[in-house]
Amino acid sequence: MRIRPFEYHTAETIKEALTILEKYGTEIKVIAGGTDLLLAMKQKKILPHHLLNLLEINDLDYINDEPSEIRIGALAKHSYIASHPIIRNEATVLAEATGMIGSWQIRNVATIGGNLCNASPAADSAPPLLALNAKIVIADSKNEKNLPISSFFTGPGTTLLEPDQLLKEIIIPKTKSRRKANAYLKLTRRRGVDLALVGVAFHGELDESGEKLKNVAIAMGGVAPTPIRALEAEAELTDLSYEKAIKKIPIAAKAAVAATQPITDIRATAEYRKDIVDVYVRRTATKVLNILFNKDG
Repeated sequence: MRIRPFEYHTAETIKEALTILEKYGTEIKVIAGGTDLLLAMKQKKILPHHLLNLLEINDLDYINDEPSEIRIGALAKHSYIASHPIIRNEATVLAEATGMIGSWQIRNVATIGGNLCNASPAADSAPPLLALNAKIVIADSKNEKNLPISSFFTGPGTTLLEPDQLLKEIIIPKTKSRRKANAYLKLTRRRGVDLALVGVAFHGELDESGEKLKNVAIAMGGVAPTPIRALEAEAELTDLSYEKAIKKIPIAAKAAVAATQPITDIRATAEYRKDIVDVYVRRTATKVLNILFNKDG
């Protein structure tokens, strides 16, 4: 399919990009990896008059390890994130999830900012970041603001970004807990390259005594209009010993299912998605608990 003609712009700095966005407003779209946008343009779902290339902005492509947090530039590629030592050590669940996005060719060009701003309910990077209590930095020509990522998604394909704003950075706070673990499971129709039918991220930590579970987070994708946290399910497992938590996993899984609002579409029924949530919460919770309490053999 032919793409409708448009005017192409390239920015080399964040300031230059924001100036261009401010000038053209709703008539312009930004492009980085382009793995989602170009397809939408070919299908005539998005028809911008202007296109802004961000890939020349080196200041948006980084992973910085700081004392209390990890900062990821919006243009960091999925392959870079998945293989980066600090992500693999401090945010394992994000490394797992970004390593499952598309094919290796896609992971080498697609960016985490693009994955988030595309705002698919099934975006693989979203559940891990929700589970890790990540924040985002949004910039316009006048200022920047930090927001919890939980407030970023407003619906399928929509975010709170205004036309003159950019997603600049993702911030993952480091936990002070000496024992933490997390896991991500994803179901697709075609192994390894499809959007998630269901994605579940589970994060847990131990308290200072090393005897009870705390800071439990369960986040899910593909089962609601936006990626979501299962707060009631998390509460079922918080402040429990290993034995009590293991016994309560089925109850937490049912609570996670209750938090979902899946749809039936060409890829799966709502009932099937709920069944998978139940299974994946059980599996990720069991895996994380076994790691935390040294029960993994």
